[in-house]
Parts: sequence; C-alpha cells; structure tokens
Amino acid sequence: MKINDSNTKVKLRLRQSMTALGPLLGVCVTGMSSGYSAILLPQLKTISTNDSESLSSESASVDHFGALSIDQESWIAAAVTLLVAPGCWTGGFVAEKLGRKTSVTLLFPVYFISWLIIALANSIDVLIAGRLLCGYCAGVLAPIFSIYLSETTDPQLRGVLLGATSLTLSAGILACHAMGTWLHWRTTAYISGVLPVICWILCVYSQESPLWLLGKGKIENARRSWIYLRGEESLEEFSLLETDRLAEISAKRIEKRSLLRSFRKTWSSRNFLMPFSIVCLYFFIMQFSGTNVMTFYCVEMLTDVSGPAYAYLITLIVDVIRLIFAVLVFVFLKICRRRTVMLISGFGAAITMLSLSACLTFDIGRPWSPMILLITYVGLLSMGLFFLPWMYCGELFSRKHRGFGSGLATSFNFACLFVVIKTMPLMMEFVKPEGTFAVYGTVALVGTSVLYFILPETKNKTLQEIQMSFGKEFHAPQAQSADVPLRERVSFEKNNGLDKEMPLDK
Repeated sequence: MKINDSNTKVKLRLRQSMTALGPLLGVCVTGMSSGYSAILLPQLKTISTNDSESLSSESASVDHFGALSIDQESWIAAAVTLLVAPGCWTGGFVAEKLGRKTSVTLLFPVYFISWLIIALANSIDVLIAGRLLCGYCAGVLAPIFSIYLSETTDPQLRGVLLGATSLTLSAGILACHAMGTWLHWRTTAYISGVLPVICWILCVYSQESPLWLLGKGKIENARRSWIYLRGEESLEEFSLLETDRLAEISAKRIEKRSLLRSFRKTWSSRNFLMPFSIVCLYFFIMQFSGTNVMTFYCVEMLTDVSGPAYAYLITLIVDVIRLIFAVLVFVFLKICRRRTVMLISGFGAAITMLSLSACLTFDIGRPWSPMILLITYVGLLSMGLFFLPWMYCGELFSRKHRGFGSGLATSFNFACLFVVIKTMPLMMEFVKPEGTFAVYGTVALVGTSVLYFILPETKNKTLQEIQMSFGKEFHAPQAQSADVPLRERVSFEKNNGLDKEMPLDK
C-alpha cells in the first residue's frame, strides 16, 4: 500500500513538474535575451573596425552597421528591458482574463518572431526593434510563470520549481554566451528562436491552473485539472476551496458595483501594500546592486577590468559559476532559511563589490584579484539576490491580488533594470569602473540591511499562512459566513500538522 502511495506521489510530482516545464524553459529564453547583448556588441564593434577591403564581401556588408556610439550601444543592450514593464502589465491582465496556460501558449509564437527579426536585421533600428519585442515577451512571461507555478504545485514542490527559475535563467545566459563565443550573432539568434517553439509544444499539452478555472466558475474543468495535478486523495481540499471561492465570487459581485471603492480598498489593504512594498524594495535592491549588469555587458566589463586577452574565456567561466550556484541554491533552500540565504547573498555581494572598487582604485592585484572578486560576486548574486525576489513575488501576494500585484511589481523591477542597463556605459565612462562598483556595493549593503528587518520567512509555509502573517485583513474579501470557519480550519490544520499538505491560496 505504501509503495502504491509512493508511486502515486511521484507520478503527481512528475505531472506538476511537466506542467511547469514550458514556462521554466521560457525563462531560459529570457536569459538568452538578456545575455545576447554581451556577445552582440563585441561582434558588431569588430565588424565596424574592419578595413574597406574586408567590407567589400557581401556578408560583411550585410553586417556592417557603421561605428557604434555609446548611445547606440546602450540602446542595443537596454532595448530588451524598455518594454518589459508594459509586458508585465499585459501579462498580469491576460493571465486573469484568458488563463495561465492560454496566455503562455499565445506568447511563445511571438517570442519566436522577435528572435527571427533579430536574426534578419539589416540595420541598427531593426535590431533594436527585435530586441524591444523580445523584451516585451519577457515582460509578459514574468508575472505569469510565478503565478502558474504557484497555483499548479503543492507547497513542497513549489519552492523547488520557483527556485529552478534561477537555474534556467542562468542556463540561458550561459548557452547564449557559449554560442556567441564561437558562432556568428545571426546564427545564435536563429538557434535561440528554436526554444520558444519547444516551449509552445510543452504548453499546449499542459494543464490549466485549477484555481483560475475555479475562479471563472468552470467547476468540472477545475476538478479534472486538480485531480490530474494533485490526485483524488486531495479532493476534500478542493471542496473547501470551492466553497470559499464561491463566497469570494459573491463578495466580488458586490464590490464591482463600485470600481473606485474596490480600487481604494486594494491600495489601502495591508495584505496588498505590505507584500507589494517588500517585493518592490527587493527588486530595487537586486537591480541597483548590479545584478544584471554582468549579464548584459560581461565581455566589455571584463575587458575594462582585466584586459581583452581572456575576456570571452572568463565570461564563460562566470556563466558556469552562475549556473553552479543556481544548482547549489536547491541545497541552500533545503538546509537554510530563505532569510539566511538572502543575508549571505546580499552582504557577500556588497563586500565583494566594495573590495573590487578598492582594488581598482589603488591598483591592487591586477588582473587576477579583480577577476576573482567579479566571479565571487556573480556566485553570491546567484545564491540569493538573483532569484529570491521572484520566489517572493509568487508567494507573498494573496490570491485576490496575485495577478495585479505580480504584474505591477515585476514591471517596476524591469523599469529599474532599464535604468541600470541604459546608464551603465555612462557610469563606466564618467565615474570609471571603480566608482560604478562602489555604487552597486553600497546599494547592496544598505538594501540588505533594510530587508533584514522587514522580509518575512516563507520556507515550508503554505500561502495561507504567509498571508495571515500580514494581518487580520487576509479574509476580508470573503463573505462573513465563510470567514470564521476558514480561520478555524486553518488554525486546526496548523496545530495538527496538516498545513504541510494544504492546497494553494484561495
């Protein structure tokens, strides 16, 4: 009997993992989009410096866009981040209206087209247009994948799969940089465009979120999806979800009579404002501590810091280190609290950045000391700052606010990303690498200190328990008749150890 139960549990976990695989590989495509500028810009510069004889060939003429200015370089790198924020707004909206599965299924063909535009670009403007569309697709995916993964997995698997986003993102960056080291930038774009097609096929055969189906009143479809993902043994939990969801729908119909009142209620609710403030602050710290700068400008930064001789080789080493730490994250999440991982990552990144600034300022240990510090910095970022904000984005918001809150918070994140990537070349020119790294280190130091006091611990907690930690307003959207029994039920299950198998948030 125990063997059968074990086999059933493994089968259900496998189904949940396969449902998450399409969006996770989509994050890998996002990693390729981010890392692409690091190999594109050096190749374009190499082509632009060819003599007139080499440009007489047809292939060289097609790829020659002229000498790039600092403004053009920054636009090529930052274009992929400009439309990510509008994409996040779109993603949060379509995830609620069309469903999680339908949204990603419609998204990946557009992602394929964006890579095709980049591969066929015959001017800087077309290249930037392809990068803009690529960034928009990344923005649409950003709020959807965390919601989709949170609503289709049980609490134990949820943390692992959300943590896997760091692994797939790092794998995408490494794959793009590796291809760009030996292949032409157009060939790299063509190969990168294949992955969205694979993601689309996986999503076609995946399951829709049972919670979204339940919210739309599609009870039978929701039940079938729930049984497929969670098994018949958890149908009692589904019945509780169904009862409470119907009460919430009834309350929402009353709220719709006054959209202004509903809007005010959202922005005055502690259960929205607290998670939103925490997630936005974490995203701000992540971006302005330079987390993504190495992804977009790795080759050029290493050239400035240690010289051009081994820039490409060290770029691949940095990517491998990032990937290794993305794998080690799973170990850290098992043995450490998430707050502990955050503190080690944040303070460690701050110390390495400030040390790197000191090495460059006083010319200490070049070229090896700066390179070692940069590699250590990337590893520490990948350990926590790089992925934990996304995990908190999927966990802290209540079910009612998850689509809106995730879309708004991730759009803020990518707005910060655009500012960082667009200003980085100017910072490197005017305040030099040592000043740039000092700014990033200071933000990491101050920001991590603030997070120490406000960031909640979510390890091994259900989404219901996380929401209850923000105050008594957690059940406010639900009808009064369902409110008290639900609180009593949560308390009973928590006291009796049943909360570890509770379903996702209502």
